[in-house]
Amino acid sequence: MLTIAMGVCLHVCRVTLGDETTLRYVVTVTTDRILLVPMTYAAITGISLWRRVIFANVIHRALFTASLVYIAGSVPLHIYFGVIRGDVTFYLSFFPVWFSYLLFPFYAVLLTMFWRLRYKS
Repeated sequence: MLTIAMGVCLHVCRVTLGDETTLRYVVTVTTDRILLVPMTYAAITGISLWRRVIFANVIHRALFTASLVYIAGSVPLHIYFGVIRGDVTFYLSFFPVWFSYLLFPFYAVLLTMFWRLRYKS
């Protein structure tokens, strides 16, 4: 949940402050590296816990799996741009502002789903 909550904050800053201010003060190499820690943890624990999750239905399973693909798939991207290249301008130039607006409902669904997850004992 921390990873998604941090993502929400970054995207809210982008749509409210604009790309230039967001790149100067919010989306920096340092914040990208900080985000990488809970993101990597979420990817590893999510994948390892997948078999223990009690899914309510097929949609729940698909959504949880999509969240793992989204988070785990983002890890190499953030390693490359935040750690290896040390340049995070790629994110805002490659993903247009409308992408942030698309992510808001997705993030809301993910946060709700993660909050309500149940596990097999």
